[in-house]
Formats: sequence, structure tokens, C-alpha cells
Amino acid sequence: MIPSLKPKAMQSSLIALTLLTLSVAVVRADSATNRPAAPAAADMVELSMSDPARWVMDTVHLGTKQVKITYDDADQAAVMTPTWSPNDRESNDVGIRNIENGRLQLYQLVDAKDCSQAVSSFEISMPQEYIAEGKLELVFALQAGAKGDYLFNGRTFTMADFAGNGGKYKKLTVSAPDYHEPSEKLRAIERVSFIFERKGSTISAPIKIRRVAIHLNTEKIIPPAGVVRVKNPKSFYEFTYTTQANVAGLTARVSAESMDITRRVNDAKDGMALIPQWKAGQIPAGHSGSVTLVQPLGAINDFERFEAQYALNIPKAYFDEGKLDLWIFIQAGEPGYHRWSGTPRPLTAFAEKAGQDVVLTVTQEDFSQGKQRNQIEMVGLQLNRNGSTVTEPIMLKRIAVKLPKQGE
Repeated sequence: MIPSLKPKAMQSSLIALTLLTLSVAVVRADSATNRPAAPAAADMVELSMSDPARWVMDTVHLGTKQVKITYDDADQAAVMTPTWSPNDRESNDVGIRNIENGRLQLYQLVDAKDCSQAVSSFEISMPQEYIAEGKLELVFALQAGAKGDYLFNGRTFTMADFAGNGGKYKKLTVSAPDYHEPSEKLRAIERVSFIFERKGSTISAPIKIRRVAIHLNTEKIIPPAGVVRVKNPKSFYEFTYTTQANVAGLTARVSAESMDITRRVNDAKDGMALIPQWKAGQIPAGHSGSVTLVQPLGAINDFERFEAQYALNIPKAYFDEGKLDLWIFIQAGEPGYHRWSGTPRPLTAFAEKAGQDVVLTVTQEDFSQGKQRNQIEMVGLQLNRNGSTVTEPIMLKRIAVKLPKQGE
């Protein structure tokens, strides 16, 4: 028989038990304090790998749809298998034919997030075939949507980064500073992208990706600085092209997507002759042949309200062929993160002016996408070839820009 406790003994035992319980609780609390806190669910963005339909294939900038996407249930990984081959050089599709500069750009949409302090991570299994070939490049990218003017941030990995990991999963981590971009470009991220820059690769092997997560680190986010309104140095800009010095002021961008064009003062001395280099043998293999012309303004301007006029004369042969089309654009420089806003001007819209002088006018009303236009440094013109083979000179006689005067 167990003897009953006396009142004083019982009280002492209860006190001891209470102190022991408190001591254990304190030890556990101290241990928890020393462990990294798990991020709250609201501080994490995780992509689903199980549904291939979640992936969007972006075909701009020489992007193609040459990929098969499936799901590996055992690995819980998305499987992306490029469908590339050496025969792609003979394709009629420019993006497919240009195996040096073609790409696969796949992204998933997420709710807009401030990723200015984010740390992203994912695991990827890169086949040994790509590593041995040494051509393919992987770009992990966070890109804004319409709210953030589609600003892009990318971190590139070469096949050398996967040496010794062929066919095995490797965890990669990308922090905000790794993009080497201003933090403002990461404020409204809506696209999480994996871009496979082909760089001449002709291999078709499955690439597996899993555990894609973004830790936002919301407690570290610094509120964005206020927008500083630019005071326009001038309310009117005019560019004429009656001298070779003025002609030299308008430049052509040369890249994988834009090629050069002959520019000279025309025979009538009233403008510039733009002569496309679209004859057989002039267009680089796999190149679209399109032309991008840029006229710097010489200063930063606020284009919230504006009017731009382009005086042109386009030969009738282009209208008859029905392939060429035009885009008129404005663009920021580095301080404005190179924001680009463009609007089409198809030849069919002014067919009655074929072979005649015509003035094409654009205003803020033509740019409904809502991008910021408060740091514009250049205006421009794109000639989208679309397979045209006509090379008759196109005349550009004048570009004029009107902006509000101070106080208007």
C-alpha cells in the first residue's frame, strides 16, 4: 500500500513539478530561438511541376515551341525535352532555322510579387549530352507583367556549371543581386521563366526541373522611391535628313533580330533613302531581315502626353507585295530601364498613299498598354520584313516630336 502524502509534502512535490515543467519549456524555447525560422506561407512562392499545361511557351525574340513537356511522378519533376535536330537549318520558320540564336522560353504565371529581396531556388537534372556538347545555356528569369512594364531579370548558367552533375539533380540558388539589375525591376514579378538558349545545340534530351521556390524575404523589402517627374528641356524636336551628318544621327540596331540598312541622302536632297539589304545572300542565315532605326533625342523627356510625326514615302512595290509592315516606337534609356512602347502602322492603313509622301502620326492614345513614358530618350521606326524581297529605297524625310510646354 502506497502511503498518502502529507499536505506539506504534496505542496513541495507540486512546486517541484511546476519548476521542472517551466525549465523544460525554457530549454525548448531557447532551442527554437537558435533554429532558422521557417518562412511563412505568404512569404513563399512555389511552382507546380505536375501540370504541363501551366507552362507558357513565349515565342517572341526567336522563341519557338520545339519542346515536349511531361511530368515525372517518381521525381516529382517537370520534364522538358527539346525537339531539336540538325535538320532545323532547313526549316521555313525563322526561329527554328536560326539554331545559333533560337531559344525555348517557358514560364509560369504567379500573382504579382515584390522580389527585390527574394532568393529563388530550384533543382535541375541536366543530361550529360548537353554538358559534353557545351553549347546550351540556361537562363533563370523573373519578369514583370503589365504592372511592371514587363521588365526582365535573368541569371545565366552555362554547361560548365553542371560539370560532374550529368543526369543528377543539382540545386541552384539565385539571389536578387545575382541579376545585376536595379531592384526596381524586381518590384512586380508575374513570370517565373526557364529559358534554354540553343547556341547551336542539336541535341534532344530530357531536362528535369523540380522544387522551384521563391523566398520573398518580405521583412527586408525597402519601399520603392517615389517617381521623379522629368521637366522636358524642349517642347519641340525636329529631325530632317538633308545632310549626311543628319543621316548619321539616325542609327540602325544590329543584332540577332535586327539587321543593318543602307542610309544616305536621297537624290532630291529632301530626305534620307533607306535601302534594304534584302537581296539574295545579304540576309544572314536564320535572320528575319527586319530593321530597327533609332533617333536619339539628346535628353530625357516625359512623354505622358506627346505627338510624333514621321514623314515618309514608301514605293508602291511594297504595297503590291503585301509583306512589309511598320512599327513606330518610343523608348527609355538606362535610367528608364529601356522601357519600349510601340504601335503598328500596317501599309494597308494608308494604301492610298502608295508611292506618295505621307505623314504618320502617333500620340499617347496609341499606347494603351500603360507603360511608364516619363524617361523617354529616343524615338524610332521598325521595318518588319515578313519575307519581303523588295529593295527599292524608302524615303524618310522628317521626324518631329511635340511635347507640352512648361505649365501645360
